Amino acid sequence: MNSAFLSYAVCRGTIAFIWFYHGLVPKLLYPHEDELAMSMAIGLSRAGAEKAATIGGMLEIAFAIAVLAFWRQRWPLLFTIAAMVGLLGFVVMFQPVLVGAAFNPVTTNIAVMALALVGLHLQRVLDAADAASFS
Repeated sequence: MNSAFLSYAVCRGTIAFIWFYHGLVPKLLYPHEDELAMSMAIGLSRAGAEKAATIGGMLEIAFAIAVLAFWRQRWPLLFTIAAMVGLLGFVVMFQPVLVGAAFNPVTTNIAVMALALVGLHLQRVLDAADAASFS
């Protein structure tokens, strides 16, 4: 198997898994207090925060599917990078205490951004290889 393709598949698969897991586990199956606290920090009631977590979880799962369904398109990776920057900024502004937690959004979001950047690079490598094979 082509090592660039395998690396690309690992990047895409891992990004999809992270979106899926973060949508399913701390939002839908076991709504985590940190997730709810972030929504309540912007003024939502607990019920509103729970509803926001449910909607957010469904959107994250849908996006995980999109990362895989649009396998050779760049926009899911670009969106992932933008979302990680935006979500990290949101945490810093509204729940800065989470930045110092043991497993925190700084390390998670930067790692996901790095995977997306590597995926974008590998996608270019694969596209160039495809173009060269048709020449």
